[in-house]
Amino acid sequence: MKNEILLQKLEEIAEKLSVKLTYEDLRKGEVNTHGGIFRLRSEKRIIVHKNLTIDEKIDVLIEILASLDTNDVHLAPEIRELLDSAKKDKAS
Repeated sequence: MKNEILLQKLEEIAEKLSVKLTYEDLRKGEVNTHGGIFRLRSEKRIIVHKNLTIDEKIDVLIEILASLDTNDVHLAPEIRELLDSAKKDKAS
């Protein structure tokens, strides 16, 4: 799967999980992160640094989405593998 398509699929997963995803400049001020997930009021949100490469955006989204419950979401087998692998790596 091409990286552009993979990124799009990961963005769609966030949407299916009712998580708002935005790309913003996270290098302003004192923030120094590629991205993360947080809750604002009752809404889950993911913010990813907009100037990352496609590969870096994919890595950030895989790491974040792997921390969420995706059992009720239909995922392509290759995406399910990526998320499961990220979960195992985080547990190690």
